[in-house]
Amino acid sequence: MTAVAEEHWTVDDTEALDDDGAEPQRIRYEIAAYPTDFTIQVLHHKWRDGQLVIPDFQRSYVWSLTQASRFIDSLLLGLPIPQLFLYRPFSSSKLIVVDGQQRLATIAKFYSGVFSERQVFKLRGVSEEWNGKLYADLGEDDRYRLDDSTLRSIIVRQVQPKGDSSIYQIFERLNTGGTQLNAMEIRKAIYHGAKYTFLETLNKESSWRHLIGRPFPDNRLRDVELVLRVLALASNGNGYHKPMKTFLTDYMESLPSEQSSEMEELGQRFRQASRVLYDRLGERPFHLRSRLNVSALDAVMSTAIESFECLATDLESRYQNLCAKNEFLDSVMYNTSDAVTINRRLRLASELLVDSTG
Repeated sequence: MTAVAEEHWTVDDTEALDDDGAEPQRIRYEIAAYPTDFTIQVLHHKWRDGQLVIPDFQRSYVWSLTQASRFIDSLLLGLPIPQLFLYRPFSSSKLIVVDGQQRLATIAKFYSGVFSERQVFKLRGVSEEWNGKLYADLGEDDRYRLDDSTLRSIIVRQVQPKGDSSIYQIFERLNTGGTQLNAMEIRKAIYHGAKYTFLETLNKESSWRHLIGRPFPDNRLRDVELVLRVLALASNGNGYHKPMKTFLTDYMESLPSEQSSEMEELGQRFRQASRVLYDRLGERPFHLRSRLNVSALDAVMSTAIESFECLATDLESRYQNLCAKNEFLDSVMYNTSDAVTINRRLRLASELLVDSTG
């Protein structure tokens, strides 16, 4: 299992999973952005109570004790601090931290007195009057001064259209990390909770792993995006619109925010489709020309999910006939994200793999 070569994951050259070559987003937004001067104590309470959400894509805490101490020293001295950037979702009172994780985590660590599992948070390399002190060791005036210090926060929320579709664009454009995020990593940050957990759970299904030829989850979430893709096309293939990136983001946003009977039924159909395709087509059936062809996978898998009860009993021979059709091969090799092309391969897959008399 561990010897699986990385090239088995490579998709066909005509299409990247996150559709990097797609035309830019054309939706016009009305965005409200307003500054708020939260006190340090209020920010600490919001962090402690879970109102401030750190997206999963953000790097872990990386400041050293000296760096963190100098930040607290700046607050005590009244020096200017870079502002925070927060996003308020449409249906939540929580605030998603776009920029400012290191500063917020440092505040929380200093108030708790714990810098790491093995280290207390005693200020180091700062003004002599505070050097070596915990928050609890500060004099009353210093504690009050720190508590009442303010940190400018810019809060952004989407006014029109209703929902949080703009947050994808905001994260993509204001990504402050050193590694450029792909589309699914951004979706994970935005739609954390039941929506992402649902996709992640399905991605671990054994039959699905055999179908895509990848025994272990991908650390860039490309396999999770494939799950999202086949579900979106199975649920709304006729409503597909370019670019694929936006189509998938819109579909993920439409999923219920909490576990529901709708998600349970969809998940069950995904599992059934994965098992029957693996049982009848074997391992890696969508690796055309030795590479995973995402378009062949999305056509067959979404058809199996949508019409599971009517799949033909001679599925293997029918799939071979499908792959022998020049019209189908063209639809999975060229202009694969065009609406006409997607509708064509979905239609062909349905015509050949579904028993119309069933």
